[in-house]
Amino acid sequence: MSRLNRYQLAFLKWRKKQSNSRVMPFVLSVVVGSIVGLSAILIKTIIFYFEQYAVYFAPKLLYFLLPLIGFLLVTFINRNIFQKTAYFGGARHVIDAIENHSSIIKLRLVYSKFVTTGLTIGFGGSSGVEAAIISSGAAVGSNVGRFLGLGYRLRTLLIGCGVAAGISAVYNAPMGGFIFALETILPEFTPTLLIPLLVAAAAGKILFEFIMGEHLRFQVPLTDFTYEQIPLIVLLGVLGYLMSNYLLKTYSYCAMYLSRIKNAYMRALIGGITLGCIIYLLPPMYGEGYVSINALLNNEERSLFVNSPLAVLPNTVWFNLFFFSLITLAKPISTGICVNSGGEGGYFAPSIITGGLLGFLFYKVAELVFPFYELNQATYIFLGMASVFACIMNAPVTAIFLVAEITQSYQLFVPLMLVCAVSYFLKYYIENLSRNVVQPKGQSKALRVDRILLNQLNIKQLVEDGGTAVTEDAAFREVVESFAKSNKGVLQVLDEKGMLKGIITLNDFRQRLGDTSNYDTIQARDLMHPPEAVVEIDEPAAEVLDKFDTHKLWSLPVVRKGKFKGFISKSRLLTQYRKELTKVNRFF
Repeated sequence: MSRLNRYQLAFLKWRKKQSNSRVMPFVLSVVVGSIVGLSAILIKTIIFYFEQYAVYFAPKLLYFLLPLIGFLLVTFINRNIFQKTAYFGGARHVIDAIENHSSIIKLRLVYSKFVTTGLTIGFGGSSGVEAAIISSGAAVGSNVGRFLGLGYRLRTLLIGCGVAAGISAVYNAPMGGFIFALETILPEFTPTLLIPLLVAAAAGKILFEFIMGEHLRFQVPLTDFTYEQIPLIVLLGVLGYLMSNYLLKTYSYCAMYLSRIKNAYMRALIGGITLGCIIYLLPPMYGEGYVSINALLNNEERSLFVNSPLAVLPNTVWFNLFFFSLITLAKPISTGICVNSGGEGGYFAPSIITGGLLGFLFYKVAELVFPFYELNQATYIFLGMASVFACIMNAPVTAIFLVAEITQSYQLFVPLMLVCAVSYFLKYYIENLSRNVVQPKGQSKALRVDRILLNQLNIKQLVEDGGTAVTEDAAFREVVESFAKSNKGVLQVLDEKGMLKGIITLNDFRQRLGDTSNYDTIQARDLMHPPEAVVEIDEPAAEVLDKFDTHKLWSLPVVRKGKFKGFISKSRLLTQYRKELTKVNRFF
């Protein structure tokens, strides 16, 4: 065990003085929330300045070259500076770190994604900033926990606090951040999670707003919702599911085709030129896309045609519908090219933007087909956002609260609930029609809870003493005597330094027991064999159980860097796991 530093000792001393164990998570959630709030300010500032200077120095006719420059810069940085964290891609890797890596996330992720995502979006990449803030927030929570010497449970809680604070700050949506952490990142809801997550989300939002000022993504007056529009909302929910399916397939195809280009710089070159051509034809594809949504909300739809070669075509209803259909379908393609050809970012924002464009297009068509309805275009833009986001992020409750907060459209709670229920039900129902559908890793909530509960077990506390060991030179007689003194069916063979050389089981010499003439001539090295699997003492318990199941064994040797520490049995591991299952508060 590594020695504690003076900060850890001071923290542990303070912790022992607390009569109430709930005080410490509360204090740490404020700390994590504040740090992540500052991180959100930093990334927004980086993107703003990259975007300002990129646009300032580039003539309008050369805007289409900016994504290419951004992709090449990000590719160079990821291959030469941030190569150890380049693979990390937001929520899915945060979940993987919680499930399979004991909630340990590299410290460099606190800042590395800011630079690469800032360059990508600042130079016109069509992705979202949320992957960076989720990665950074999770890294802050994990490393605060590691610095203070906290265990797996509290590190996981602080990761959730970091993610909640990040989404809260970037979107000015504390409830959205809180629910996103519960619904997507953390394994399941428990009452003890409420206060730390709420405090972290509030701290991140307050600090961001205090320094950057009050901000809303979208602010527009809404008319009262009428229940006669329910059939239209149900139809929009269906279209939201279909659009989310189109998004996912588009991302998959982009990843598949671009991955065939093995040279990273060539991939960035081809992806940058392709995205540049799309931006030249459809300027709204430049950057995240929030500017386009705000233009539509403010009845400035003609501003989306500016600098597009299509602007010379006649300004008719049918041409406008064609143009907005193009940009709605092109947004997922732009994002897929951006993320898979060298750029950084996530699918969080693109799902919101695509949903908003779908909602606007739906409103335009509904206005023509159902002229007797009094429709509000902002209402359908917001409902489209929630519908697509709910399916893409597998987070319908987050979609409801996030859209309500970032639009200040709290009077739309009922239609938001309805449109998300329809779209997410279709996604869930259709995906589960076939029993042969394999659930992607990290998607099954039950599997995640199972693995996280296992990982709360400490392997060090489950290790059993191996008893008397023998060396490779030990005679058969000594091996038999060692087995006679032990109640285990396996014996470890060590060298003089205590390093594990092999193991001997009863089956390895059962047939030789009757021939006593060989008791002094046969040595342990003649009987031993390498173990089928070895457990590192700091290995997550879920991985240890996987080894038991894979090799169909009931006992495995435990080592620390090759030095033998004892054995761990499957029965003891499962017994301890069952105890965890019976606890009222299984988490935190």
